[in-house]
Amino acid sequence: MNGSPLPPQRDRNAVTLRALILSLFALLLPAVGCRRPVGSPLPPSRCRSRPPTIGPRDVLAVNVFNEANLTGQFRVSEDGSINYPYVGNLQVEGLTEGDVAALIRARLGASTPDNDAGLNVLRDPSVRVEMHEVNSRRVSVFGEVQHPGVFPHQQCITVTQAISLAGGFTQLAEKNQVRITRQERSGARRTFVLRVEDIAEGRAPDFELEPGDVIFIPQTIA
Repeated sequence: MNGSPLPPQRDRNAVTLRALILSLFALLLPAVGCRRPVGSPLPPSRCRSRPPTIGPRDVLAVNVFNEANLTGQFRVSEDGSINYPYVGNLQVEGLTEGDVAALIRARLGASTPDNDAGLNVLRDPSVRVEMHEVNSRRVSVFGEVQHPGVFPHQQCITVTQAISLAGGFTQLAEKNQVRITRQERSGARRTFVLRVEDIAEGRAPDFELEPGDVIFIPQTIA
């Protein structure tokens, strides 16, 4: 017979066992390398289903087409209202920009059976409302960042974006032990521990922040 002789059965078994061990090691390595530090389970993504709402100390920019005396900026008071020309106090806390625009449009418009609160100021007002300053929703970033402080909470802001607002990590930052503390509506506090290096390298999803979240970046242990 032509060709190389077959290796002994014992050698073939050793090669097979070695290949099996290497395959198992390759499967287990990613799970070990991407292990997340212990903390509360990450919450599901919800930002797309929740438009931002207005709160105390926010500043609204209201524009009524061709009506300079009805156009301007209005700060929301601590009781959640603004004082608007011809209309008086409007309760806006918890509303979206579109909700407030519709409310002002209805109050300025004609009084009808469907709109009995209309003040007959304008026949068909065109109203646009935008958030000029966000002061009711904040996130705090402390620890090993360049510029620790308190920053506005923007729609769908993530932990990596908040760290960027704070100037990024210092050289002493422990990037894989970033802690987010959140107070639930029930009053309970939850802590999430993140590996931000995994997020930056695409191995883990970014973490969406909620108003009031506190981010702390500890110092690495030498």
